[in-house]
Amino acid sequence: MAVVAMTEATPAKRVPTGRPRSARTYWISVLLFAALFALLTYSFMAEQAPPSRPVVQVRKVIKRRVVTTVVPTPGQNSVSAGPVSSSGYTAGSEPVVTSAS
Repeated sequence: MAVVAMTEATPAKRVPTGRPRSARTYWISVLLFAALFALLTYSFMAEQAPPSRPVVQVRKVIKRRVVTTVVPTPGQNSVSAGPVSSSGYTAGSEPVVTSAS
C-alpha cells in the first residue's frame, strides 16, 4: 500500500472569539428573566394557598355579676347569737349596690 502524504492542511473552523452577538444576549436575558419570574410567581402562589380547614376563633366568655351588700342600720347588733336564717334579711336593712351596671 502506498502511503499518501498530505501536503495541504485542511483549514480548521474558526471559533469566534469576539464579543457575543447582541441579539443572542438579549433573547437569552429575556428568556432567563421570564423563567425566574415564573418560578417566583409559582413560589409566592404556593405560600399563599388558603388553609385546608377554617380558622376557629375562641372568645372568652365574660359574665357580669352585680354584688349587693346588706348594710345593717346603725344601732343594731350585727352579730347575733341565735340561729341565722339565710332566706332573707331584716326589715331594718337596705341593700346597697356596690357596682354600677
